[in-house]
Amino acid sequence: MKTVLVSKQGNAKTDILFVGVFKDEKKPGAIKKTEPLFARILEAAAKKGRFSGKSQEVFASFQTSYRRASEVVAIGLGDKKDLKAVTLRKIAGKIIEIASARKASKIRVMADTFLGGALEARDVAAIFTELAGLAAYRFFRYKTKKKDELPKFPETMELVFDDQKALKELKPVVSRAEMIAKSVAYARDLNNEPGNVMNSSRLVEESRSLAKEKGLKCTVLGLPELKKLGMNGLLAVNQGSVTPPALIILEHGEEHKAKGTVCLVGKGVTFDTGGISIKPSKGMEEMKFDKSGAIAVIATLGLLADLKSPLHVVGLAPCVENNVANDPQRPGDIIRMYNGKTVEVVNTDAEGRLILADALSYCEKFKPVAIIDAATLTGLCHYTFGDKACAILGTDQKLIDVIREAGEKTGERCWQLPLWDDYADAIKGNHSDINNTGDGYAGTITATMFLKEFVPAKVPWIHLDIAGTAYTAKNRYDCPKGATGFGVRLFAELLSNWNRENYLSV
Repeated sequence: MKTVLVSKQGNAKTDILFVGVFKDEKKPGAIKKTEPLFARILEAAAKKGRFSGKSQEVFASFQTSYRRASEVVAIGLGDKKDLKAVTLRKIAGKIIEIASARKASKIRVMADTFLGGALEARDVAAIFTELAGLAAYRFFRYKTKKKDELPKFPETMELVFDDQKALKELKPVVSRAEMIAKSVAYARDLNNEPGNVMNSSRLVEESRSLAKEKGLKCTVLGLPELKKLGMNGLLAVNQGSVTPPALIILEHGEEHKAKGTVCLVGKGVTFDTGGISIKPSKGMEEMKFDKSGAIAVIATLGLLADLKSPLHVVGLAPCVENNVANDPQRPGDIIRMYNGKTVEVVNTDAEGRLILADALSYCEKFKPVAIIDAATLTGLCHYTFGDKACAILGTDQKLIDVIREAGEKTGERCWQLPLWDDYADAIKGNHSDINNTGDGYAGTITATMFLKEFVPAKVPWIHLDIAGTAYTAKNRYDCPKGATGFGVRLFAELLSNWNRENYLSV
């Protein structure tokens, strides 16, 4: 869907004109000026209690003043002072849903009528543009239906702002939002692919192709290199797979002394059976989404290139399949990890932390000022937060706060859990330094305590457990059932405004 900025409605026709109306707004002046007939109809409806302007309330009419729109739709915005980005995102998604249901090919949004709370014109432009791409996303690659039987979305969305001078400033905002939506769609595409298609080898191909297209540096550590380096956590998890493992490393930009290097690490289990500690069959098909962290990192690196970020960012994606063919690892196996520590494998379904551990240790090679990892690490996180937020834990409170703020702005919310030393006892090994499961309690926290053992000393580190947010089991206002692309927008917001002095405690 293409977003077009316009300063006046003009005489060009559109299928649907959308206007925002705040709760108990007695005289919606902007509507009166644009569509006086609809304004009178709306006022009459309000008097009869048929429309109050509460959030996401809808009132539509085919009676229009100048025949520029086939239909006018008023969307309730709630209290003007309380309008927030997260609410406007839902409203923008609602607009795309209505347009799709009406099979509209062109829609027009009176953007100024959606200004409220602390939101500025640039926020409204960015949110509508981004949501237009996110809400219209569908994964139909394997559908055999004819195109006319599939859902239809508008081809064009016009955003009308009265201030003509502001349009020049809003153009890069819209362009950026379109790039972000495109990158999220790319992440969703990769993640929605099934395990028989998107295995480690295919992810390597995709990464190399992306690197060539975007001008990134791509390094792949394959089986021989991983063995030579002693990345035995990664190797052990992949023992049960016929597809070779890989550590994909993408680099954007050059090392910058003032800003420093930021490492992003993403868990890439292309399919997770649980190994010998096999998972229940119900819902196992969703384990293709266990590669969500890796894909978020890969897509983010491509986006940073599009945005021409001045940062030096290194993305590491350890990729394996946790299967039961060949010679899979066993409960009770002891592994010597890349950093020399030994781990007893109590449960082969706690595999993600093993591959992340080696990748986190390897980050030391790049001398980063910060490391952030994203992983569908624990089912307990999903139970705790559902699909509404990811868990955030780490060693730098300043950076945690900044990431949480970025999450509120992008709608990719994070909620902090403690990382107290008290939890360390739970992962002490019997015949090894540590074990890979904890004691059965506070699983999201103890899994993070495990990862902490492998983070380079004195480097600020943040862990995002995206187990509940990486995919959705039902259609949402911003995403159909399937992969969400969670993390791409969050990372883009964080890294676009990266300030080493203000973001880090050390």
